Amino acid sequence: MDKSLGLLILWLQLDRVSSQQEVKQSPEALNVRERDSVVVNCSYTDGALYSLQWFRQDPGQGLTFLLLIQSNQREQTSGRIKVSLDTSTRQSVLYIAASQPSDSATYFCAVRHSAQPAPVTNT
Repeated sequence: MDKSLGLLILWLQLDRVSSQQEVKQSPEALNVRERDSVVVNCSYTDGALYSLQWFRQDPGQGLTFLLLIQSNQREQTSGRIKVSLDTSTRQSVLYIAASQPSDSATYFCAVRHSAQPAPVTNT
């Protein structure tokens, strides 16, 4: 039986309104078979990156924090989820290994500038 997961990919920019930062994700939407790997790209325009965060949002729910990667790090891993960061190309990649039906959600990347104060988060 062919089981497919529908992942909707959007972007979120946690940034000052006056900033010229642009954050883009690709692809915008994915259909993935169960147990396949998922790859989502996030690119940003401003090189003054302090950190990049990935979140997911389930239908009707708030954002759930996945991983944070700082500008001096290349990779972070948590379970089946891995995030890489390449500051030279200004790109981050979210990998989800062996996808499961519970991975169906909306995924967001958020960029924080080095000049911004740290956001308050509850974990």
